[in-house]
Amino acid sequence: MEGLGAAASAIAIVELAAKIASLCLEYSSAVKNARSDIERVRKHIESLKTTADGAQKLLQGPHGARLETSQKLRKALADTYSQLGDVAAKLETKLPTGRREKVLVYMGLRALKWPFESKDVDKIIANLQRNQDSFAAALQIDQAIEILDIHSKIDLTMLPSASRAAFDSHVKEHNARCHRGTRTKLLHQIREWANDAQAESVFWLNGMAGTGKSTISRTVAASFAEDGLLGASFFFKRGEGDRGKAGLVFPTIARQLVHKIPALVPSIRKAIDTDPDVSKKILRDQFEKLILQPLNSIYRTTAIVIVIDALDECDGDEDVKTIIALLAQAKVVHSVCLRIFITSRPELPIRLGFKDVQGKYQGLALHQIPEKVVEQDISTFLASELARIKDEYSGQVPLDWPGKDNIRTLAQMAVPLFIFAATVCRFVDDKGRSNPAKRLKKVLEYRKATRNSTLDKLDATYLPVLDQLTSGRTDQDRAEVLAEFRNVVGPIVLLAQPLSVRSLARLLDVEPEDVNALLNSLHSVLDIPSVDDAPVRLFHLSFRDFLVDPAKRTKNDFWIDEAKYHKTLAERCIQLMGQCLKQDICGLKVPGKPRSEVNQQTINANLSPAVQYACQYWVHHLKESKHNIEDDDFVHTFLTSHLLHWFEALSLLGRLSDGVLFIRTLLHAAQPDITSNFIEFLKDAEKFIHSHGSIMERAPLQIYGSALVFSPTLSKVKEQQWKKKLLFIKSAVGIKDRWGTHQQTLKGHSDNVMAVVFSPDGKTLASGSADKTIRLWDMATGTHQQTLEGHSDYVWAVAFSPDGKTLASGSADKTIRLWDTATGTHQQTLEGHSNDVRAVAFSPDGKTLASGSADKTIRLWDTATGTHQQTLEGHSDYVMAVAFSPDGKTLASGSSDMTIRLWDTATGTHQQTLEGHSSYIWAVAFSPDGKTLASGSADMTIRLWDTATGTHQQTLEGHSDDVRAVAFSPDGKTLASGSADKTIRLWDTATGTHQQTLEGHSDYVMAVAFSPDGKTLASGSADMTIRLWDTATGTHQQTLEGHSDYVRAVAAVAFSPDGNSGLDASRNLRPVGNVLFVDGEWITRGEMNLLWLPPDYRATCTSVYDHTLVLGHSSGQVTFFQIDST
Repeated sequence: MEGLGAAASAIAIVELAAKIASLCLEYSSAVKNARSDIERVRKHIESLKTTADGAQKLLQGPHGARLETSQKLRKALADTYSQLGDVAAKLETKLPTGRREKVLVYMGLRALKWPFESKDVDKIIANLQRNQDSFAAALQIDQAIEILDIHSKIDLTMLPSASRAAFDSHVKEHNARCHRGTRTKLLHQIREWANDAQAESVFWLNGMAGTGKSTISRTVAASFAEDGLLGASFFFKRGEGDRGKAGLVFPTIARQLVHKIPALVPSIRKAIDTDPDVSKKILRDQFEKLILQPLNSIYRTTAIVIVIDALDECDGDEDVKTIIALLAQAKVVHSVCLRIFITSRPELPIRLGFKDVQGKYQGLALHQIPEKVVEQDISTFLASELARIKDEYSGQVPLDWPGKDNIRTLAQMAVPLFIFAATVCRFVDDKGRSNPAKRLKKVLEYRKATRNSTLDKLDATYLPVLDQLTSGRTDQDRAEVLAEFRNVVGPIVLLAQPLSVRSLARLLDVEPEDVNALLNSLHSVLDIPSVDDAPVRLFHLSFRDFLVDPAKRTKNDFWIDEAKYHKTLAERCIQLMGQCLKQDICGLKVPGKPRSEVNQQTINANLSPAVQYACQYWVHHLKESKHNIEDDDFVHTFLTSHLLHWFEALSLLGRLSDGVLFIRTLLHAAQPDITSNFIEFLKDAEKFIHSHGSIMERAPLQIYGSALVFSPTLSKVKEQQWKKKLLFIKSAVGIKDRWGTHQQTLKGHSDNVMAVVFSPDGKTLASGSADKTIRLWDMATGTHQQTLEGHSDYVWAVAFSPDGKTLASGSADKTIRLWDTATGTHQQTLEGHSNDVRAVAFSPDGKTLASGSADKTIRLWDTATGTHQQTLEGHSDYVMAVAFSPDGKTLASGSSDMTIRLWDTATGTHQQTLEGHSSYIWAVAFSPDGKTLASGSADMTIRLWDTATGTHQQTLEGHSDDVRAVAFSPDGKTLASGSADKTIRLWDTATGTHQQTLEGHSDYVMAVAFSPDGKTLASGSADMTIRLWDTATGTHQQTLEGHSDYVRAVAAVAFSPDGNSGLDASRNLRPVGNVLFVDGEWITRGEMNLLWLPPDYRATCTSVYDHTLVLGHSSGQVTFFQIDST
């Protein structure tokens, strides 16, 4: 051992510790009178093993050689190994050796004796702990030195965070924590869980609204912070902007972890340096790269606790389930004891999320705590708070106030709602109102309402506060007060993010004084700041629940109609935007000025908080109002005048990427009238932002430049908004007439895209590539969701299960992998093929997976267990494609032996062979009714076959190279084929006639897939891209025709040898006339970028005559601009 290096010594200790732990378990099952000592030794050995394992990883890591203090710990490591060796030897000598002895021990006929007395165990643990502390301290010293040595400064601006999400943020400065003497047993239980190295990594505390979960979370976070154990906290809050967004949870936690644990700096900085946009990636990538990997790179003997409160207030049910699934992986962090404490209501998405990770968390429901314990805790709180109030109102209340009976009654009214007790105390303590005794008496009058359900308890919580607004008033006055309450408080409880009194008044078009007058009576239920610029917040979400509960519509005078007031908010947002939005609202003046160069102060000065709110949330309020928009209503009128102004504001606010989602939300809210002018306008607006979103986001004023100019001449948006174009553009000729079939290009793979497939719901696209990865894409936005890594060679094929929860991938590494599509985690690997897996397909019921391989076989697998069911043999060469019939009874396979085989899936028997192709079969696909099979071949044709008889129906010809992919549309009327000739062709399946050709890829088309609604076709290519096509329009991009003389003249001028009119096309910078330049992707004047050129309009040659700028393009297209050069 002395001769070993520190890393090797640590490995030896890990192996020996694992052996001793196993021996302890053997003794524990056979020895009854020493189980406590056995368990003590086992737990300490497990802890030592974890420490040594973490040390070994660090010492063998990239910076291991620099950990000088740790490398010198050979004596401590040698002593530890020697002590472990002695323990192991004594344990082994007492174990039965022969078969007969083992049987006697097993039958209880011979006792097994534990070889250590309790005092021996104490000594063993003390000696081991001393050495463990020595090399743990050395590692921490080395880590500190390492951090100082690598410029420990980290650019935290690269880690965006949700403001006010931490438990100790200023906004929560006055929020309550558990009162002394309350929740003692629960807090002790949580403390024990955090310190137990063998406990589950996640603790889920759940309870209904108002039961005190957030108060417990704040107390837990504060307690662990005092002990130096708190790593980070995130307190979700619906309606608080970023605090409700799943996308900022892990960057926020990572940012806090860096502050608390500087040893994480190198790993987190590496993650940011490797991928500066890591904080914008999918949740799984964020969690792995910003949390798991950094924590696994450090060593720490004490626990690191992360507190996440109110997970039910996170937007997006699927995101909530993903967060739970990811947090459940905390156990994989071995070098530190990571503990995650979560609170939430037991809402369905959360229950489902925890059901999926059963056995990986420790759970407790607050309603499981005995009612008497809860009542006593509430009594303790009430007694203390009311005593404080009594002291503050000395002389104004009786000496025996409030009295034990009243406290007991209040506690009984409250159980299990701590929010009741907190609200009552704020109400009784409300300064400037009647004295506390009278207010307490008012509360006690509601005791009858608390005898039934929890909802009735909410009546008793909030009605004492609200009834005072109308008490003693005439019917007319009462009606006016209730209307005023609903008009002000209704919006407050429905806001997507809180606003200040000033901004709220601006949004509602009322005077701030009128808002304050009403709110002055509501300090018990609303957190109302003393200054007008700070936001008004609800003390608790249960106040909102109470006001909008549909069951209380006829029972609660203060009831708020959610739909009605959401519509009111939508209307007020639109009115405010209509008054304030305008072109170049921030006075940028320079058409190409980047958004990144516009400071936040400029934006805030020109877009007030109320206007910013309106721009971001009016669509949300419209959606929640259930209002059906239609031609010429207030929404249509606003967008006709201000669509581009709204897009500009979204760009300035960094929210333009949400614009597509906003437009789609509006489309869903439109009356389903296919002739509606407004629907056509919205559809065009969606294409407008899809096509130009990149430059609109980077340079806001190009909305009025590049986006307008290069939209098709028949674009509804262009027709209505053309007058808003930038002034230096007089006209543009040579722009295509219609939006092309090509909708979007998805880039990210670093090698050929071999396969594409839509999820059953059409929301996700999966692509498999020769770069060994699978990528998942959001079809709503075209954004990359996650990358699935694990294969060691080409990914040839991908397939979704019918329920969309599982993705299968087949690879040249000879394996099939199954993935959880929600989290991206690898579920299992199916092994058995002896060559590339070229094709995979799920049966319609999802119970069977078929795989075709270059080993000439098809294998069928049980998807539940991953077991191999049967092998189908018969092909004499590679199996290139497999497909199940819609009824699941038949499997088709295509092979490079030039045949298609049909198989009975129940028995695995070969039914028939389809012959006719003269080269490889690359692809097969069943029609939706199962009656027709299509096959694509290297003979450049597609063949259609009758599946009942096996007869050849027709041959589709037109491609000039291998047909690599075929797919039927969902209605079976159209067949798409992708070819090595770089095109996709669409065919009428009834007649076999060619409908259209989709061009745009620059290399082989390897895969095609229709979306479930048939409106979109995806194609994957060897050019490393996926393209999305609109199947409805099918129009080519326009090419100017009929001007051959003029085009020749332009070309001649552009390339004239005197060089005056243009430059060689190989150069990026081309002067045009005396003032304009074409600089790659921009038309510029001097140092000023004027007009961004989309890829299809980049010039290969240029010319100018008077004020006409002419661009010639590689496609043969020519574009003319009338430019004001002044």
